[in-house]
Amino acid sequence: MKTSEGPALISDEALSQTGTWPTHQLKDQAFCSPRSLRAWAQAFLPGRGWSGPLCHVVSREHGAIQAFVPFAKQKIALFSIHSLAGYYWPFRTLFVGAQKEPGLAAAEALGRELAAHPPGAVLRFGPVSSRDVALHSVLRELSRQGWRALCRETGAVFELDLSQGMEGLKPKFSNSLIKNIEYSRRRLGKTVGELSVERHVMGRSLDILDTLAGIESQSWLAKKGGELKFIGPANQRFWALMGEQPDGHSEAVFWVLRCGGQPVAFSAHLETETAVYIIANSYDEQWKSHSPGSILTFDVLQDAVARGKRLLDWGQGDSGYKQRWGAQEASLLHDVMLFKPGLIGGLLAWVAKKALPTWTVRLDSLA
Repeated sequence: MKTSEGPALISDEALSQTGTWPTHQLKDQAFCSPRSLRAWAQAFLPGRGWSGPLCHVVSREHGAIQAFVPFAKQKIALFSIHSLAGYYWPFRTLFVGAQKEPGLAAAEALGRELAAHPPGAVLRFGPVSSRDVALHSVLRELSRQGWRALCRETGAVFELDLSQGMEGLKPKFSNSLIKNIEYSRRRLGKTVGELSVERHVMGRSLDILDTLAGIESQSWLAKKGGELKFIGPANQRFWALMGEQPDGHSEAVFWVLRCGGQPVAFSAHLETETAVYIIANSYDEQWKSHSPGSILTFDVLQDAVARGKRLLDWGQGDSGYKQRWGAQEASLLHDVMLFKPGLIGGLLAWVAKKALPTWTVRLDSLA
């Protein structure tokens, strides 16, 4: 791919003036868009060691931007470095527009632009997915250009193949799962009140965010001081911004289970044309014995299959619940640091290697 002249490193404001964006080349990863990146920056910067401004290294063809990788500054120990920007979940990635020809020419061109015009001497990418072929193409190009790498594995992601349909999925469910769901539905209907399930696509109405925050505040995660997704001004602002300008290729979707009109459980997703990424699912602890999460998950799976989704990404970690639904460890997430060729980059790489002795995964083994 031949690139034409134009600045390689641009501000987010300049990117916002580009106009309508094409479909993401990797449809599973269409959650990475100018809209979602801007929502993250406006909601969370500065904070948690991050600071702005959000900027992008871009590659062009005939003057038009074909791909970009977003960066913001992140403080690590005493250093402020440029890190791959965006919402932490399900993973961080870049944008590559759909191409006329198959292959990764646009991503490779982006890698060359990044090697030639890096925003800093140290670049951090994480968490990145082992199935993100576009990002790995960029990382390989940096490695070919002499950048030194330090990598670590952060864990496996549980995934469910939805392409086999519900009839193909059910045999993978644990033997008692469906029976327990049916029993819990009947018991709740008889003793508490009517069960209802709602699917909300995030728009301009913010009422749903209050509902989700209310459930989350009564969850085991809140009581144990876990990572919350809907409580707090920054979280609320992020989801509100995600609903302001839908891009047509991805959306924030929230499912809510109610019993007798009372909100009991939720499942929050980022969805693309082909994939469902479960960002959070939670329930009010006082309803735990009624299996509200399982009741809701069954409806979520049926809907995802009916909508033609091929992949359900359940994120990292499992106490056994995800495997009861047939989910298995699949892709891996990694954290990667790259150091610019030359004296300064070499010195920083040497210091980092001493400080990070567990970062021993080879870059060429990530994909």
